[in-house]
This record gives sequence, structure tokens and C-alpha cells, in this order.
Amino acid sequence: MHIAEVRITPDDDFGALLKEMRLWLDRHQFVPSTYTYFDLNPGMSIQISFTKGEEAEVFARRFGGSLLNKASGDGVLRSN
Repeated sequence: MHIAEVRITPDDDFGALLKEMRLWLDRHQFVPSTYTYFDLNPGMSIQISFTKGEEAEVFARRFGGSLLNKASGDGVLRSN
């Protein structure tokens, strides 16, 4: 599993950002396997799991996120 994490600040329009992500995923025909949301107070974190590492990388790059390397099980956070 390859996980992209995107941080959302309190200043971001959460609903608009989620809509933009969904439209982008549909346009690129990427099908994530799971979405997980975390309240960071302030802000939020969204982790989106992909079966293909290149999809997670492209998504993270597009939305200013980072990758959580879960495929190897080492838990290393890689910044983009």
C-alpha cells in the first residue's frame, strides 16, 4: 500500500479541496483504496491509500503532500 498525506490548514476551504481532489482523481482515473482523516487541531490531515506507488506520488505532488512509505513497512516519511 502506498499512502499520500495532505495537510489541511484551518484557512483552507475543506469542502472545496475535497471536491478538487475527487475531480482530479476521476480525471486521472486513479482509484484510491481508502481515505483516512485526522483532526490535528488546528487543521486536518488526509491520508489516501493507493495500490500503485506512482499514483500516490503524483497525487502527493499535485496537492502539496508527502508520502508515507507503508509498502516496505519501514514507516519512513518521504517529503515531496
